Amino acid sequence: MKMRCLALGFLAVTTLSLSASDRPASPEARDGDRLTPVVLKQSQLQGEIGRRIDDLISKNFMALDPEKLFVEPFRLRPFSSGGHYVGIGKVIDAGSYFAAYTGDPKVAEQTSRFLNGVMATRDADGYIGTFKPEPDGRQNHYNWALHEQEYLLLGLTRHYLETGDERSLEHARNLGDYVIRTFSRDPKPEEICTAGLPEAFLLLHKSTGEDRFLKFAAEARHGNSKAEVQCASLLDWKQTFDSGAAHVYVMLARCYAQTELYRFMKSPSLLDMSSYMRHELLRPGGGINVVGSASDGEWFSTTQNGAGLIGESCVTAYLVRWLESLMRLEGDLRYGDIMERTVYNALFAAQDPAGRKLRYFTPFTGERVYFDQDGFCCPGNFRRIMAELPRKVYYRSVDEAIAVNLYTASTAVVPLAADLSVRLAQETDYPNSGRVVFRVTPSREAAFALRLRIPRWCRKAAVRVNGGSAIAVPSGTTTYELRRKWKAGDTVALDLPMEWRFIRGHQLQEGKAALARGPVVYCLGTAQNAELLKKYPDFKGLVIDPASLAQPERDDSIRPDGRRVRLAARVEAAGAWSQGAPRETVTFTEFIDPTGIATFVHLLDLSPAVPDELMSDCFGSPKIR
Repeated sequence: MKMRCLALGFLAVTTLSLSASDRPASPEARDGDRLTPVVLKQSQLQGEIGRRIDDLISKNFMALDPEKLFVEPFRLRPFSSGGHYVGIGKVIDAGSYFAAYTGDPKVAEQTSRFLNGVMATRDADGYIGTFKPEPDGRQNHYNWALHEQEYLLLGLTRHYLETGDERSLEHARNLGDYVIRTFSRDPKPEEICTAGLPEAFLLLHKSTGEDRFLKFAAEARHGNSKAEVQCASLLDWKQTFDSGAAHVYVMLARCYAQTELYRFMKSPSLLDMSSYMRHELLRPGGGINVVGSASDGEWFSTTQNGAGLIGESCVTAYLVRWLESLMRLEGDLRYGDIMERTVYNALFAAQDPAGRKLRYFTPFTGERVYFDQDGFCCPGNFRRIMAELPRKVYYRSVDEAIAVNLYTASTAVVPLAADLSVRLAQETDYPNSGRVVFRVTPSREAAFALRLRIPRWCRKAAVRVNGGSAIAVPSGTTTYELRRKWKAGDTVALDLPMEWRFIRGHQLQEGKAALARGPVVYCLGTAQNAELLKKYPDFKGLVIDPASLAQPERDDSIRPDGRRVRLAARVEAAGAWSQGAPRETVTFTEFIDPTGIATFVHLLDLSPAVPDELMSDCFGSPKIR
């Protein structure tokens, strides 16, 4: 397993300074987002998203051993050099969200075991780590030590924000000051791993309003130009993929941190790298893959290779986090089209259907394996992004409208004005079908807008209000707005017909196509095609007849009320695809099928295949207020 490390360029803390015009008036006045998330609790979120989060909490997070795997290395400090990473900060970050989401004292107690356990290992000078202490804190210069501390700083701050525990904020403040003090002493700062450094310090600044944390996040230079990413400050970072190393997780984390810094400083140049990264991912022939992740061996790639170390879970997590940040800034719900593809495929496929194991990589070609550890990097980032999903369904717009980003059974209470709140109940079995019913209950009769994301995969959407006539939504519409005077008992029925489509492959997948329905991509797995694979190993020699597509069937083998479909396939005969060749039946299952080994397939007729609707950077320049 390749270990990632970022370098830190040295910038003495005493030289960090922001101009008076760049300083935020207060942390509360920083955002200016067009969309503000509505936070859902466990009792409010159902559907496949709610079920997945519940499984992760009960079968994975609550099953972790805080002491043996996570706290003991900090207490014993067995390392004096080399690389070692535990990832306890990411677990605390996710656990803090989970505790607030569930309101369950047992979840809160489990989170506290991690937090209290690791904080009990702190030295008098502020050091926390798994390396043996050395004079002048030199152990903090080893690779991974700062990486451990930056995410611990993030987790401590998150715990304060989600639970109100002032002790956690004081721990975070002390750790932040320790990192700032030791930062300038490193003789080889270019060898230090710092993927989450600015993100953590920006969150700490938001929580305290203290300028030294903002300055450090904004102007501290970091990044290993030879191995991972350009060495630059968050303010100055600009690089292209042909200028050196391009580690996708680190680049996305830095793009996300720049969007967060923009909320404080409002410098348009902070969004330049997000525009560049978005274009390189989404342009025709770009880097995003059909299941909504990006990376090959942890690096940026446009080859569309689907086998091996593909779709790192850290990349998947930060892709969703970064896209959602841009969506809040710009108010553009089209980002949700990418997010739902990623969530229902790459993200959920990284979670064992039984709930316990997680993946480091999720290839779309060949065998997938689960990671053999509960700690380290990707499991923690997976838990973190799953814990954030309840905040990515509904939003309040700056013009006092309600925006719906993700479709899943749920209930939200959205405050629109001092004397107006709206209870919005969503009834749906999405992603099984595109039938969604909203029950709107305002606290009083009032006029406001309800905005619905119309996915780009849907060409024949329709809306009904209070059981009236269907209103056809024009093809290509990305957001449908209902602006009217609402009263208790009003209903809105949204119909998003899910037609099968074959998505045309490119690069290494040229000449093949992937089957999709709505946001869900399908694959060929070994479990439901076992007999067929005895004759055609790895499905080689089979060509799919797209005309044989039928309605999906229920399939509970992968998830409750899941879906599958059977298609006819012909067999290669005498080196050519022959209409008279033997016919076989293949079963396509949802991409989350842990036995899936093939996503792109040959078709008898490739003409019905369509370009991927997501492979188009339709957003243009950032539309920021």
